[in-house]
Amino acid sequence: MGTRTPLGLICNFERQFEEDGMGGYVYRLGGTGRPIPVGVGERRRFVSQYATRVFLTWGAMLIAALLFFLHFYSGVLHSTTVLPSSVIFRDPFFYAGMIAILLPPTALLWWFRGAPERALKDRAGGPEPTRDERRALFFRKLSYGRLALTGLVGAWSYEYIARGHWDRRWIFMPPLIVSVAAVQAFRKWRFERLYPDVR
Repeated sequence: MGTRTPLGLICNFERQFEEDGMGGYVYRLGGTGRPIPVGVGERRRFVSQYATRVFLTWGAMLIAALLFFLHFYSGVLHSTTVLPSSVIFRDPFFYAGMIAILLPPTALLWWFRGAPERALKDRAGGPEPTRDERRALFFRKLSYGRLALTGLVGAWSYEYIARGHWDRRWIFMPPLIVSVAAVQAFRKWRFERLYPDVR
């Protein structure tokens, strides 16, 4: 599931809430922030509110992008005899318009994601984690399986480029992907050893 689709965004939002083992939940902004206790009903309300906002924002963004594309396409269609798509994708104004449409909803979705933190800012919770503790929390949620898959994708793409299926100028990317996956795996191992009790 893509992390940028509405369902992916909602799943990522839900991961900020972890069961506390006593029938409730602990909320951490981004999964690494200050731990704040929340009830089952509160969590359900936050998730429902976020899901509604995500689908409304995505719907508005897609409608705006579609109307802009149709308007742009129509204008090009009436001003040239060349295939419209070949003109559209070379026009910088098309990309500028799409960026202007996509950026505000993206910023809005990011702001929506922090709604529980703002609503619970005065609630007592655990201390703010240190920088290294945040990293340990991040790596605890990052699985070795995902890192291994990333490395395999990098290795596969190298063979694909070497056979000439992709532009050979991208030949530096596969080793970079494999290296990043290996470094992150080492960092995960290191932080899990240094902070085995961070939860």
